[in-house]
Amino acid sequence: MAKYVLAHDLGTSGNKATLFDENGRLVASAVSSYAMEVFNGNWAEQDPAVWWNAVCESSRSVLEKIDRKELAAVAFSAQMMGCLVVDRNGRPLHKALLYCDQRSEKQIARLVARTGFETMYRITGHRPSASYSLSKLLWIRDNLPDVFEKTAKMLQAKDYMNFLLTGTMVTDYNDASGTNAFDLHTFTWSDEIIGKAGISRSLFPDAVPSSRVIGTVTPWAGAQTGIPAGVTVVAGSGDGGCASVGAGSVAEYRPYCYLGSSSWVSIASKTILDDPDMIGFTWAHPVNGLYQPCATMQTAGSSISWFAETFLGRSDGKTLDTVNHMAAQSPAGANGVTFLPYLLGERSPWWDTNARGVFLGMSLNTGFNDFCRALFEGIAMNLYLNFRPMQKLATEKYLRLIGGGALNTLLVQTIADVFGCELLIPEFLTEATSMGAAALAGIGAGVYGGFDIVESMNPGSRKISPDMKNHELYCKKIESFKKAYTDLKGWFSSGKEY
Repeated sequence: MAKYVLAHDLGTSGNKATLFDENGRLVASAVSSYAMEVFNGNWAEQDPAVWWNAVCESSRSVLEKIDRKELAAVAFSAQMMGCLVVDRNGRPLHKALLYCDQRSEKQIARLVARTGFETMYRITGHRPSASYSLSKLLWIRDNLPDVFEKTAKMLQAKDYMNFLLTGTMVTDYNDASGTNAFDLHTFTWSDEIIGKAGISRSLFPDAVPSSRVIGTVTPWAGAQTGIPAGVTVVAGSGDGGCASVGAGSVAEYRPYCYLGSSSWVSIASKTILDDPDMIGFTWAHPVNGLYQPCATMQTAGSSISWFAETFLGRSDGKTLDTVNHMAAQSPAGANGVTFLPYLLGERSPWWDTNARGVFLGMSLNTGFNDFCRALFEGIAMNLYLNFRPMQKLATEKYLRLIGGGALNTLLVQTIADVFGCELLIPEFLTEATSMGAAALAGIGAGVYGGFDIVESMNPGSRKISPDMKNHELYCKKIESFKKAYTDLKGWFSSGKEY
């Protein structure tokens, strides 16, 4: 019986191929890198040919470690919210517009005027934004009419890779929910939004559950990748969805936090997030039947790197250790210093592109240690504000933590103290997306019995308990942290003029 699954994590800087066995154990991995093209200020593209070349190269590398006849299935985790237009034969008509491409602000503004901001949020679970796929497709229609006229389908990165493997054009619910055109209530494309956009629903591929088998590897794809022809291909999911699976957030009301350069908090739920303030947003979860409420902050780990580089001259591991050591010399509360971690504007909870980073509350008694401590507290408090709308859903007493930032012991302890709950740190911190894709591949092909396989793939290795005395202090400081932003909001906007 075939016992291995192949997972691909297709990002904006490279593709990581990973092999897992029938027990969920990591067998081999390989990375193939490529570049992102950024130009015109806020345009970002990639040639999909570089994705395929990286997939072929990394697949061949890891498959050398096993008997290829024992490979059962393959699935992708990949970058989300992109726009790749292809013709009826699946040939790309333009480079892919990436999630961070913001050229379509005029298109989304016109669509919001026709449809209504709150209506789009209610239908899709997301704020309408130029970050999502639909407005990018409308930009192509408005600015590249010859390309749009030939367009048969708009695909996400993993969808195009799946097409090259199988010849089938589909997407999954998770990636579809990142387009601003998918109805989360019906798990179908929104006729209302697509109709108001003035385009055809036929441009959107059929959407299926993330663990659905969508085909098998063709002889042509097998010759390209080294994956044997006939191997099962499972739909897979976006990278955010796969991260949820790899983090173990696969059962209702199980929350987790990803700590990286940016950071987010999320929870698995049977309902769409009820958030009248529209702080967070909701994806379709890769576990069929669940939703994935989420809220994201722009600069978490990158705030720490910026601080080290700016004030200590570099941001290598030794310097970051120095920041941690100095922060530990300041008490909880940072002797009254507060840091607003808004160095690239902010998404959740404020959705304010004008927001800026601020240290406030200094006096002649303030020391450098206090700035270091306030840095960690600002990140933790902002994450907590993002988690508040989901908190009423959480039934587990602990928060799972993944991402490279989970190696920062003081930041982790500060998060535990601010949230007032126990943190569960799994064995693998940066492989969650690969594990999520592997789980989907194995479940779809019958290698794994269910999503509980992630407990074997990524077991908890340690728990961090909160200091409840510090938590009481932070409960008060969070309110002043929140007020600091609201009081400065007008200044952030007016400051653009100077």
